[in-house]
Amino acid sequence: MPQPEPPKLASDGLPARLTGAWVHDKNYLAERYLTIFTRGVKRKWEGKLTYVDLFSGPGRSIVRDSLEEVSGSPLLALACDFARYVFVDVPEVLGILAERLVNHPKRAQISFVPGDCNDVIESVTQELPRDHLTLAYIDPTGLQIRFKTIEQLVRGRTIDLLMTIQLGMGIRMNLPFYAQPSGGTVLSEFIGNESWREDVALGGSPSQVSRRILDRYRQQLRMLSYETVEDREIDIRNDKNLLLYFMILATRHKLGERFWRETTEILRSGQRFLKLPPGG
Repeated sequence: MPQPEPPKLASDGLPARLTGAWVHDKNYLAERYLTIFTRGVKRKWEGKLTYVDLFSGPGRSIVRDSLEEVSGSPLLALACDFARYVFVDVPEVLGILAERLVNHPKRAQISFVPGDCNDVIESVTQELPRDHLTLAYIDPTGLQIRFKTIEQLVRGRTIDLLMTIQLGMGIRMNLPFYAQPSGGTVLSEFIGNESWREDVALGGSPSQVSRRILDRYRQQLRMLSYETVEDREIDIRNDKNLLLYFMILATRHKLGERFWRETTEILRSGQRFLKLPPGG
């Protein structure tokens, strides 16, 4: 007998997003970093901190197997001490989030920008105070974020990027399609150019090719003066231990790297990392 479809309504009666159990690992890292980040820089920046979420979602998710209700990234961020919040998503999703937050104590600090972030990025940047330190959370379900969007987001601003890179589901599984002459538009827009075809031409397993493409994406970030903490790019896996995506921090400052190392010192599983010095 087939199992019934899990409910899609959260406890507040509004729609929630269905997700897998791996959301706990992602939320654990996001919540830790947001807390460490805001506490670590609030005094230095005199409270001028902004959070922008380019794929906000409806604010609540339900885990398919357990039916457990979990907070989405907007609610995690609202529990931290940012002065401004900018939430972005397609209108039908963002409308649910706006309704969910209509009576939130921080409602006056929130801006909602409806639309595909790639299309409305100019409107997004207009909501970001230039004298603020901004943390951007970029968590698409695939390769929906275009590199030129990131370029426009960070231009002339002090922004750290907490990102999920969909290496498993977004790149590796789709390599046969992308490698076709007319099939790589999405990956080219994600990388920012078609240089990834050189990585495909070198051959090897899908995992090897995908890792080379990930290295190329890091190169693109370095062109924007960002570094990632390469020994702390955390892999998020499903219940069958298949790699879904990496969670990374891209920062222009050693302080951001330190915060990410502190965040990932102990993972949700209890796994510990060595306390390596920055760059160590």
